[in-house]
Amino acid sequence: MPHQRNFQESAAMNPRPFVPASTAVLSALALLLTGCAATRNYDMPAAGSHAPAAGAPMAAAPPQAAAQPQPQPQARVALVTPTGQPAGSATLRELPGGAGVEIAIEVRDMAPGAHGFHIHANGACAPGPDAASGQIVAFGAAGGHFDPYQTRNHGRPGQSAHEAHAGEAPNIAVGADRRGTLRFTNPHVTLQPGKTTILGRTLIVHEREDDYASDPAGNSGGRIACGIIESTAPGMVQGRAIFQGANVFPEGIAVDGRSGTAYVGSSSDGHIYRIAAGADKAEMLQMGGSPGRQAAFGMKVDAAGRLWVAGGPGNTVAVVDPQRATTLAVVQGPKEGQGFLNDLVLTSSHAYVTDSFRPVLWRIATAPGAPMLLEPWLDLRNTPVRYVPNQINFNGIVASPDGRWLLAIQLATGQLWRIDTGSRAVSEVRVEGGSLVNGDGLVLDGTNRLFVVRNADNELVQLALADGWGSARVEQRLHDARLKYPTTAAKAGNALLVVNGQLNKQKDPPPFLPFDVLRVGLPR
Repeated sequence: MPHQRNFQESAAMNPRPFVPASTAVLSALALLLTGCAATRNYDMPAAGSHAPAAGAPMAAAPPQAAAQPQPQPQARVALVTPTGQPAGSATLRELPGGAGVEIAIEVRDMAPGAHGFHIHANGACAPGPDAASGQIVAFGAAGGHFDPYQTRNHGRPGQSAHEAHAGEAPNIAVGADRRGTLRFTNPHVTLQPGKTTILGRTLIVHEREDDYASDPAGNSGGRIACGIIESTAPGMVQGRAIFQGANVFPEGIAVDGRSGTAYVGSSSDGHIYRIAAGADKAEMLQMGGSPGRQAAFGMKVDAAGRLWVAGGPGNTVAVVDPQRATTLAVVQGPKEGQGFLNDLVLTSSHAYVTDSFRPVLWRIATAPGAPMLLEPWLDLRNTPVRYVPNQINFNGIVASPDGRWLLAIQLATGQLWRIDTGSRAVSEVRVEGGSLVNGDGLVLDGTNRLFVVRNADNELVQLALADGWGSARVEQRLHDARLKYPTTAAKAGNALLVVNGQLNKQKDPPPFLPFDVLRVGLPR
């Protein structure tokens, strides 16, 4: 989906008046308070039971099993030099009671003497601009020291995180054998989700000693080793594939289940990239500007291996043969109104396409010989759905294996909608467990497990769908510092391939380079 923009929606497509959220909330609150004033709860004895007499002893509570201690999160780091050679490793362990994180690091093949060592903000070990000079330096993409409270002050290890960077660490002493080790506890960080998490961030070793005073890095010189802090728990990032180029802004992804090949589309220029199963680099498949495609958003692979691509603001759906890198067909949507064909899903007989600005669900017949036309299959104005003007509405969409049900996420409101493909009835899925606002891509795993990718929240939400999809329960929320405005995901074996779209950086550059797709192990 696109980054949130201000668009003027066609009045003809959305004639209903929009009720501001504040008005709706106040009305609901008034009703709730009225109900509270009229209704009280009393604890009454159950039928056939008797209340205890005054002064009678209370029955002993049944014994409760002792709570089992939960394992503390752990992480690991593989340090490399700017040329990619091994430079050491680190293990990290969360301490009980919020006492911080213990870090044990060992380095090798370094010049004897003291070396500055810090936790840096970004999860990237790649060249990037130096904060002081603006010049491109080794591991500059890791950013500055981790500073969650924005102190902008370099200090000593252990100093309050409200006074100095939380990422400060002691110097590492390297001996004549060019090796060094250090074990210390940082009380200001955590491996748990939250503002002070260091999961997905980086450890950086510098060429000189840190003086613990000079901003921004203690006059410790260049960055000679870098490693990303990776959780050892399942369900977290296991690897990534990177893109060349500073303007990729990837958005959609589809996986061919037969080969494991992933296809990724660019929101900025319509390029389509191919990532072979297990590969760590994306390669160009088809240039943008091909017939009917100036941008590439939602994507799916059909049973014949063809790639279907939603064209976003171009109001097109293209069908591509990825084996020959040729466009087989282009379906053009209506020119009138301001539409945005965002995502699509394939059933055995049709492609269903969401429109983020026009309250219409589109459909294309996919049977052999059927005309390739974009049919306005469902007018959402005649359903409980209310499109919010000037915001992103219907976005990601999935279908049940039998094609009976569709699920679509409305990004602006966080509502999940179930659509019956037979009757065209639409109903809201009751979601227990928190907000899905900014829900972008959807991934269905089996029949009853759904993942929602929340872009601006840098979050993957796992839901359990009830039979019939009338309700859902949030089972867990996955966070990692390497999630950078993720737009969608696709299942590949026992993992999710998550697209770091960084669409927010189109208006607030520069993006974190290189652009990437993360491989996240499916949580249990």
